Amino acid sequence: MSKTKKILIIVISIILFILLCFVHAVMIAPKKLHVRNETISSEKIPVSMDGIQIVFFSDVHYNAYVDEKRFKAIVDLINQQNPDIVLFGGDLFDHPANRLPSETAQTTATLLLNCIEAEKGKFAVLGNHDLESSTTADMVETILYNAGFEVLNNQSLRIRNGSSGSIVLTGLESGLLGHPDPVTPFDTIRSDDFSLVLCHTPDTALEITTSKADVFLAGHGHGGQIVLPLLGALYQPVGAQEYYRGTHHLDHMMLDITNGCGTTKADARFLSPAEIVVYTLKSE
Repeated sequence: MSKTKKILIIVISIILFILLCFVHAVMIAPKKLHVRNETISSEKIPVSMDGIQIVFFSDVHYNAYVDEKRFKAIVDLINQQNPDIVLFGGDLFDHPANRLPSETAQTTATLLLNCIEAEKGKFAVLGNHDLESSTTADMVETILYNAGFEVLNNQSLRIRNGSSGSIVLTGLESGLLGHPDPVTPFDTIRSDDFSLVLCHTPDTALEITTSKADVFLAGHGHGGQIVLPLLGALYQPVGAQEYYRGTHHLDHMMLDITNGCGTTKADARFLSPAEIVVYTLKSE
């Protein structure tokens, strides 16, 4: 085989590879949901909470690229995990202030979220898309409330499993278009409590100076949504500049960021799979 033919084959192979990556990023990856399983171990977790499963999902961005069929697939996948607790990290709709969801879309979102089953409770925080206006914030809070979710706006609560032992869940407002309070919600938490923090924006974790936070869960960054080798993430919004994907160990706290379920700006994903996360608590 001549040198020219070898070069031509290599060039064609590279072009075909790029085309295949493009097709996968646009046609397959946005609709393919993954389940990421993680174990959270701590001596602070009471024995009564050992084995408790928490499902965390975020960034649905319904009513744009994510339609009813894709939203239902998210709900079905969550229920297949048989969660004890479900956490939602915000951004139910995509830019609802610019494209206010119809009554039908709002009803559909309520019905689908209501289908999620979790014996120990369903909890949520609002994302920046939810907070685009007072109208959209009220709308999303109402939908979540009617679907059985408790929305935590700079609030903490205790979750028990049939005994006095408990873990503490704190929900902070979004660092983008919200007003997170990194101090007051932790006042009632004891130093020996296992403390889980839920917030839409991962960079808000940098504002947590108290030692009363063990794990910080966030979304918002979509894992970069489209991540190119050498170039990095094409999507890294305000609020996810320092941290936008993966697990990070800060001074006194673990930060874990989900890639989220939906897409925004473009219905494409590359090297950043859509996901829900299942955390299993382990008492040490």
